[in-house]
Order: sequence, then C-alpha cells, then structure tokens
Amino acid sequence: MGLQEDKHESAGASSGAANPGASPGIATCSDVVDGPHGPATKVGTVFVSGMHSGPNPSPGLSVARSLRLARPDLRIVGLDYSRESSGLHSGLLDDLVCLPAWREAHLATWVEQMDRLLEPEDAVLIPCLDLEVRLLARELGSHDRILGPPKTALELVGKPPVEAARRLGLRAPEHETDTSWQAVDRFIRRSPYGVWVKGQHYDAHRAHTAGAALAMGDVVQRTWGGNWHLEAHVAGQECSIAFVALDGRLLDAVFITKAMVTTEGKTWAGEVAELDPAMRARLTELLADAMWNGGGELELLRSWSGELTLMEINPRLPAWIHGASVCGANLPAALVTGEAADRGRRLTPGFTRVVEEIPVHPDLGITPIAWVAGGISRPGDKRHSGMPSLGQRCLVPPTSDEEPIDGHPNLTAAPAAHAGGPAECAGAGETAEMAQRTGVVGAGLPTESPAGPADERATGRGRAVGLREGPAGRTEGPAARNEASAVRTDGFEELLDPPGNAATPYRQILLPLFTERVRALRNEVEGVGRVLLAHSVKTCPQPAVLREAARLGMAAEAISLDELQAAERHGLAPERAILNGPAKWWPATDRVRCFAFFADSVAELSRLHSLLDSGFQLEAEVVGVRVAPAGLVSRFGVPLHERDTMEETSELLGSLAKRLGAGWGMHFHFAQSVLGAPRWQRECVAALSAADPLADQLGGPPAVLDFGGGWHVDDLSYLRPSLEYVLAHGPAAAREGDPLLVLEPGKLLTQPSAAVVTQVLARRASHRGYDIVVDAAEGDMPEAPFHPHPVARFDGSRWVPLRPGWSWILGRSCMEHDVLSVRLDLTDVQEGDHLAFGMCGGYDTSMAYDFGRGSAPRELGQ
Repeated sequence: MGLQEDKHESAGASSGAANPGASPGIATCSDVVDGPHGPATKVGTVFVSGMHSGPNPSPGLSVARSLRLARPDLRIVGLDYSRESSGLHSGLLDDLVCLPAWREAHLATWVEQMDRLLEPEDAVLIPCLDLEVRLLARELGSHDRILGPPKTALELVGKPPVEAARRLGLRAPEHETDTSWQAVDRFIRRSPYGVWVKGQHYDAHRAHTAGAALAMGDVVQRTWGGNWHLEAHVAGQECSIAFVALDGRLLDAVFITKAMVTTEGKTWAGEVAELDPAMRARLTELLADAMWNGGGELELLRSWSGELTLMEINPRLPAWIHGASVCGANLPAALVTGEAADRGRRLTPGFTRVVEEIPVHPDLGITPIAWVAGGISRPGDKRHSGMPSLGQRCLVPPTSDEEPIDGHPNLTAAPAAHAGGPAECAGAGETAEMAQRTGVVGAGLPTESPAGPADERATGRGRAVGLREGPAGRTEGPAARNEASAVRTDGFEELLDPPGNAATPYRQILLPLFTERVRALRNEVEGVGRVLLAHSVKTCPQPAVLREAARLGMAAEAISLDELQAAERHGLAPERAILNGPAKWWPATDRVRCFAFFADSVAELSRLHSLLDSGFQLEAEVVGVRVAPAGLVSRFGVPLHERDTMEETSELLGSLAKRLGAGWGMHFHFAQSVLGAPRWQRECVAALSAADPLADQLGGPPAVLDFGGGWHVDDLSYLRPSLEYVLAHGPAAAREGDPLLVLEPGKLLTQPSAAVVTQVLARRASHRGYDIVVDAAEGDMPEAPFHPHPVARFDGSRWVPLRPGWSWILGRSCMEHDVLSVRLDLTDVQEGDHLAFGMCGGYDTSMAYDFGRGSAPRELGQ
C-alpha cells in the first residue's frame, strides 16, 4: 500500500486512491471555495492527513467527521504515512491513501505524489500534521488546492509566539532560548513553578531542574529535529481558540475551555463559546496581514484573574475540532465551503469524547504487536504518522536566524540575540545520558510569584565577577572583548599563569576573584541592617582563602572543631566564629569559644546541658537553634512548627542562654541554589515565623538571625531583594529587635576562586564529532556533573575560552560517569594542549580526592 518512490503508479487501498486523477464515480458537491489564486471551484474530494486516533490523536479523523457531519455527499479520503494510523480504519472514509513512511520517502517523489493527488480540479487537501504543513508550504508554495498556511504566514507560529501575543493583546510566557547549561539552570531557578521544555515543532515536557531540562531537550532534539527552548510554567485553566481562514479572510473561530484532559494533556471534554468581539477583531486583523490559509489553533492559559497567556500557535486544526462541530461550530466545513459562520448561531455549551471500537479495514488488517524489552508493546501516538522521521531528516529547514552547531549541521543553536547576549558558558550542557546519571529531583512547587530585582542593571547591583575597570572608568570584561559566540568565563582565564612545565593536573587559587566577590556582596547588602559576613570554611579551607577572609573582616562559619581551629590558625578569631551542623562539637575537647552556635536538634540542646554539668567549658555570646523548613523535607533543624517541639525547645534554649549569659538566635539554611530565590524567600519566612512565639516565651527578640548559605554563584543580585523580602514578610521580632544578620553564602563567594589545569592525553572520533581525554578526573573536579565549568585553552601565548559545540571532555579514569564537560567546540584542541576549568573553587576544591594514582587514602583516625 502507498505510492512508491520509484514508480508513478500507486498501490493505494482502492482504485480511487490508486489513481488520484480519476473522477468517475466521484460525487461532486455544490460547495464553492474561493480559491487563493483562481476562480471559485466546486469541491468534490477532500484529502485529510494525520489520521492516527489514539490517546494522543492527530486531527485528521476529527476533521473528517466534521466534514461528513456537514456534507454527507462529500468524498473524503484519509491520507497518512503509516498503516498503523488507526483512523485509516474508519468507515466514514470513502477512500484512503498511505504514502511511504518518512524515514524512506524521497522528497521529490513526495512532491510529485502530492501534485498528482491534487490534479483533479474538485480536490483539496487539509493537512493536519505540523511538519507536513511546513513542508507543503516550502515545496509547493501557495497551492490553490492546499488549505494550509503559506510560508510567510508560518512565521507567526514560531515558538515562543511573542509578536503574535502582542498583536492579539495577550501575554506571552517568560522564555529562554539559550540552551546552555548555565542559562537553563539560571532560568529554572528563577521560574518558581518549574518550566516546560518545548520543541521547535512538537513536544513539551515539564522540568524542575537543569539536568532534567537538558535531558528532555536532547530527547526533543533527537526525536523531532529542530531546536528547543524553555518556557516558564503558567498556572491556570487551559483554553484554545480554533480558527479557519481563506486568503487571510477569517471564516469562523471558536473558544473552548478544556474541562477534562488526559494524562498527556490532550482534550477530552470542553466548554464551547463564541469569541468576544474584541478578540475576534484582533484575530481578523492578524490573519489578514498574514494571508492565512487553512485552519489553526491558539493554545492559551487563563489565569484565575481571567488574564490570557498565548502559549503557542498550531498551523492546523486541533484534534478536538469535531467537539466544536457537534456543538454547532463546524470549522472544517466552513473551510471547505468558504462560507463565513452565521454570527447569530447558538452553540451547545460543551462536548465530551467517548471510546469506540470499530472493525479494521480489510486492506490494512491489524498491525502486529511490536515487542520491546520487557514484553510491553509500544503505545500509539503521533509517531505512527512518521513525524519524528520527518523531523530527524531535517527536510523542514531551521528558521533563518538559527545557526548550525559545530559538527552537526542539522542541529541548531539559539542566536545570541535571543539569548540576550553572548552564548553562555562552554561546557554548559548535558545530554540525556549524563542527566540520567546525575539528575537531581526537583523540589515541590511554591504558590506565589517570585520577588527579585526588577532590573539588575538599573540598580547597579550584581556586577559580574571578572569585570575589570578599564581606562576612564570603562567597565571591560571577557564578554565585551570576545566575539559574540565566545563563552562567559567570569574572567578566570585572565588570572591564570602560563602552564609551563608544571605537572598536571594542578589547581590554581584565583584569590582576586574571591576578594571581588566578597566586596560585591558587602556592597550588595549595605544598608539592609547590621550584617556580619561569614566565610563557610567547608566550601574552601585553602589557607590563602582563609587568610584573605580574615583580612577582609569576615567571621568564620565552621561545622566542626577542626574547621574552627584551622580558621583560627589563619587569622579568623574564634570569638567571632559561628558553629553550625549536627556534629559541631567534634572532635571532642573540654573547652570551646565562639561567638554563636546553633543547635541542630532538641537532643543537642539537652546534651549541652549534660556536658556543662560534667565540666565542659563553653563561651558563646549567642545560643541558637537551626529551624527545620516547614514546607521541605530536610534531615536538619528543629521543627518549631510542631507545638510540642516549640515548647520543649523554648524551655531548653532559655535555660541554656541564661546559664551561659548569652542572647538567643535562629538559623535557617536550605540551599538557595536548589530552591531558587523566590522559593527560598518563602521557605525562610515560613521557618523564621517561629521567632515571634519563641520571643514571647523567652522574653525578648532574637539577638542574631543567621540566613545560612548555599547561594548560587549567579544569584548575587537576588540576595538583597531576598533579605528585604524576608525582613518585610517575616517575624515582627526581626524588624523590631534589630538583630544582627549573619550571611554565610558559601559557594557564591568561593566557587570562582580556583581553576584546574589539565593536559589533553587523547583525541578521538565519536558520533558527536571529536571527544578528548584529559589527565584530570572526577576526583579533581567532584562537582563536574552538577554545575557548569567554563573551559579555556592555552594557545601558546594566552588562555582562550572554548566555544560551545557538541563534543565532550572525558576524565582519565575508567568510570563511565567521569565526564568533565560537554557541548564544546574542540575542533582546535589537540593532544598535548593545556586546558583550564574555571569555577573549581567551593566544593570542587574542598571535596577533591586522589583517584587512579595508586596511592592509598588516609586511614581514618590518622
């Protein structure tokens, strides 16, 4: 079955399909269509494509049912590219045509076949597959018998549909077209409800982490071709507007509110209504300017306040369109007749779907079960019409502003103009394979909109690390000096020494970057209140960094007495130190001096009383508790939102403070890099709200509020707004008591402060182009899978940032997951070259370990 590539004769399911030009026996109806480029034509045959009907249906069968409902005498021919498309079995079809699958079709032959199908003057085609619509527009142009939008009109349906939303008076979702790791991670952190990974042509997947989004993006790209982007999730009611137009003249349109959807988000029931006059007028003008031809759909979300957001525009009728037809708005019929809808009609308020079993077509038969691993057959979906094969073959070209990715002419990268500037960090991506190994489960969703800086550039805060003051005060940095395609590096490569003959791999501490971050943080929080900046020793215990922290007037934040002693050895006074964590009193000693400590549990408070009874000497100005988050699962902190725990804590805390002659305080910590600033703000407010009842029981406000650390290196500009949000919405005791505010943002300060220099051991071909193996490994960069590391190459005279591409940098070990960076252009990288990874301070430094060197680890207890 199907028109063969190398033959002009067809092997259709019937004689009518075998000879599309044959007119005998075809009932010619009296409908008149205003042809795009010719006189009115009587329509006798309508070819309808996209005939699969399953849980994720194509629109073809729904369109055919609507045509049959309006015109019983119309000849309807189902058109598809696979026998597995279940709608081809429908008895309402007069005939069917099954063309060769897209994975084996020849483009020129397909064009010839489509032309032959439409040779009869009374035949028209309603294409119902997105990629097919685009291919028809490109290859056949404005064909007078193809009821689909022309190529110029398809510019409207680009994702995200920003311009169309503006013209229709609708909102467009916040979006990000830069799909580098850094950009994806940043966008997700600033999208409190999660994001959607959307393909250029098909598919959308929900994600809450950068790893998940990058994995889904790779799946979309491999499955459907084209590129992908991110859109912030918009909460609300799903709605749609379906419309049909001829030569830019709007014939009919209908608004539906989706009352029931499947687990895949497909419409199962809906309320049907007419468009309001204002929306109809704007839609009419938009379609006229675009010279729209055929059907289309606006996918919308309506907020609880009634505001509409345009999510995307589909260049064909939706699969639920027959639901509107049975309610009195038959858009497919209007498209075929060319007659505008009766504006005085009365619509039935809604529709629902039902499941119906039908006999298989005798010429098609039943499709054998396709067994796969585990014995589960493949579920039916749009893949039956072969759209993934069409996308993967890239027969539909990328839009004009998309540039090929190095080594992969069929894969495209978002242009810099869309990304808001130069491409982000090299090594800033993650394949689905890598994400499966390192993906992090996203936190739950918050319930409010984010609060952050309205315009970081306007406030002057958040100046990027690595920028240097040039002549006449002009700010210069890598982004200003490199080409538009250069990567963001935060200037680490400018501080690197030439590699020389030093043995690799080695780590170079970039102390100026740490100093600059501390000063930027101090400027950021100036005027917020009384603030104490603390260096989190665990994030970088390097002696040079500890000494610099002391010189900059920082306090030490330690999680063990070993850390406290190390800090003291390098100039961080213990009387200004803060102790945190569940084992802060380890290793055991008989005397401890600090500024403040925060108990991690009620048991710890009780144990401290026992230690003091046994002679333990403790000096502290502030006795506090770490508060467990109320809306998150955490192994740390005291759950003060539980009444019994609150009463027990207040009694133990109050007696301990009195015993030591100290004030009391509270500490909240949950990594902001995981939550994002908006969620962190709300969780911090919820946790610290316990300060008010605790203050009532202890007889006064807290002396210290410690806001913890875990801030993402890119979110310095969000720190001040977050503090202001917490102080404005948090406990009254925080505003009335003027507590000391402790900030220990940890990796935000230390992550840029080191680089790992390595040498290329091997260069080898891969399906990505070229990969390289270096002499660094996962033990040298234990955080490699979890955040992007910019990479620079030494060209003999200077360090030059690598550009984005498609290749991988592999560690020297034999571990499958020893992948140090991905999505890089390694065209110029050769064996023996030196590379440097930036952003290797923080936990990449403090948690590094020897691996694959034949050396035994330090024995515990030694």
